[in-house]
Amino acid sequence: GLGYFQTIGIPIVRGRDFSRGDTATSAKVVVINQTMAQQFWKNDEPIGKRFKFFGDQDYSTVIGVARDSKYNAVAEDPQPFIYQPLAQNYTPAAALHVRAAGEASSLAGAVRAEVQRLDPTLSLFNVRTLEEQIAQSLQPQRMNVVLLTVFGVLALLLASIGLYGVASYSVSQRTREIGVRMALGASPSSVLGLVLGHGMTLVGIGLVIGLAIAYVTAGFARALVVGVDPHDLSTYVVTAAALGGVAMLASYLPARRATRIDPLIALRTD
Repeated sequence: GLGYFQTIGIPIVRGRDFSRGDTATSAKVVVINQTMAQQFWKNDEPIGKRFKFFGDQDYSTVIGVARDSKYNAVAEDPQPFIYQPLAQNYTPAAALHVRAAGEASSLAGAVRAEVQRLDPTLSLFNVRTLEEQIAQSLQPQRMNVVLLTVFGVLALLLASIGLYGVASYSVSQRTREIGVRMALGASPSSVLGLVLGHGMTLVGIGLVIGLAIAYVTAGFARALVVGVDPHDLSTYVVTAAALGGVAMLASYLPARRATRIDPLIALRTD
C-alpha cells in the first residue's frame, strides 16, 4: 500500500515508490529488493525491466529498488523479494502497518476504533508491535542460546573436574620427584610453577585444537545465534581466556598441595 516503505523504514535506493496512480486498472508495476536486482540484472539497469508472474497474462514493470530487509525471520540470509501495490494484488487477509511516534503498544485501541469507523465490516486480529514480532521470531534462537549455555557450562565443569583429577594424579605420581627437588633446595614457588606448567600445557594443546575446530565449524553457528559474528576475534580471545582461567584454578589446588609436601615423608614413602 501507499507509504509502506516509509512506515516500515525501508528506503527506496533506485527508482520510485508506489503512487496513487498505480491502480487496479493501470499498468502493473513492482518494486524489487537489492538482492533480486543483483541476481537478475547484475550488470544492467533493473528500472524499466518487465517480467511476468506465472499464470499472469500481463507483464509487470520494475519501477523501484528497495534496500534488502528481513521477510520471514531475523536470521535469514538476503533473498530476492518483490513488492506489489495493494490495489493490483488485493488480498482480504492484508496486514496493516502503523508507525507510532510514542508507545506503539498503547495505540491498538485507537487503531481498532479508526478501522471500525472507516468500515465496520473489517476486523483486526493478531495485533502486535514490531518489537513483539521480532521477539517471537527470535524465540527459537534464544532457546538455542539457553541450551548451548547450559551444555557449555556443564562441559566446562566436567573439563575442570577432569583437569583437577589429572593434576592430582600427576602430583601423587611425582611425590618422590617433588620431595627430591625440595630437599635439594627447590622453593615452593618453583614447585608450584612446575605443577601448574604441566597442567596448563595440556590446556594449551586442548585450546589450540578446540579453537581450530571451532573456527572451521563456526558457520553452523549462524543459524543458531543471531547478531554474533562466528569469526569475531574477540569471541575467541574471551573464550580462551575464560577456559584458561578456569583451568588454572583447577590446577592450582593440586599444585598448592604439592608445595606443602614434606621432603622427608616424600622420600620415605618410596
